[in-house]
Amino acid sequence: MSPTSLQPAVHTLLRRLATLEPSPVPVGEPGAPAGRRGQKRLYIPVLSVYLDLRPAGAQAGGARPQAHPGRIFLDERLRQIERTFWPRGAAYEAVRADVTRIQTYLETQVDRASAGIALFASAPHGLFETLSVDTPFETQVTARMLPDLFQLARLLDDQETAVVALAHANAVRLFVIHRGGLRELRRLSEDPKLFHQVHGETAMNQAHYQRHALTVGREFMRDVAVQVERVVTKYAAQEVVVTGEIRAVARLREELSPHTTGLLATLPRTLAPDAPRSEVADVVAPLLAQARAERHRTVVERLVEAVRSSGLGVVGLERTRRVLQTAQVDTLILMSNAPLAPETRDELLAAATRTDARSQIVEHSELLERLGGVGALLRYPLAVDGVPAVD
Repeated sequence: MSPTSLQPAVHTLLRRLATLEPSPVPVGEPGAPAGRRGQKRLYIPVLSVYLDLRPAGAQAGGARPQAHPGRIFLDERLRQIERTFWPRGAAYEAVRADVTRIQTYLETQVDRASAGIALFASAPHGLFETLSVDTPFETQVTARMLPDLFQLARLLDDQETAVVALAHANAVRLFVIHRGGLRELRRLSEDPKLFHQVHGETAMNQAHYQRHALTVGREFMRDVAVQVERVVTKYAAQEVVVTGEIRAVARLREELSPHTTGLLATLPRTLAPDAPRSEVADVVAPLLAQARAERHRTVVERLVEAVRSSGLGVVGLERTRRVLQTAQVDTLILMSNAPLAPETRDELLAAATRTDARSQIVEHSELLERLGGVGALLRYPLAVDGVPAVD
């Protein structure tokens, strides 16, 4: 699935899962707990499955790849989960039906080219949703009152893309990087007839040719810049990396718009025009990782500044939960290893999704950790007698 089609598909699935209502089991039957302290009601579980579908590796002699470790783990987890609701009841029957459907789907319908898949199943809810992607999930199988949303929300947050241009005087290659995967989009070249070798020409003709070549070269870079701008717009790119021949990199930079220049990073390293895709990916990966870490640091700093100065931010679990309930949140900011129960984390993500708030999942931040690991940027300031900004 392409970056442009994956993002709306993930968002639609998140909306579907976030609006799911829990379904209680009859009194006295086994079921999934609510996850909140003091709530003893039990519910029919929703199975949430995230799988890394990459094979363990091919055997010697060209034999078929070994079994997927994710599938082996899944089968064992499903057996364990099913036993916890045994011997009878609504939850047990629902899990049995869901396990059968999941296994059938994986055996007969899953795209073999997919590296990762997410499945969500609950027969009483009429729920069976799947999402195949070209990068692996962290293998995880849960049976809870409501779906496990974290990896799905992280996938949506990871949709940010980067455009890479490998520039040389007479040719430019364009790539897009999405969720760690790099693919080449196109290769642009000048008309070679304009750059033939000149022999036996007078100094005046030689100078005229050089001026003409320079003009054509500038026009070429102008055309390349137009193509780069189109790709940036199409993929909503967050970074643009230009590398290659130093002079060509400088010429291309001059032709880019101020908006794209604001996203731009240049690498002072010359790569051959025909450099393999893997080499291009290796060269730009550290720069993109640094840019991602900087974005995470910036959003946490924005949150803290909003709490301090404008009243457009809150931090801490209880205050974040309360502003989510009142639909005040513009962006939920959640640390990936925040000290929160999985059910609490999913509750926050579901509330953000239902109110059309963005969820920004950041890597470990000592500053955010001190503030509870979670916070929110708000759509409008808190009332004077409203929710305090800090727990």
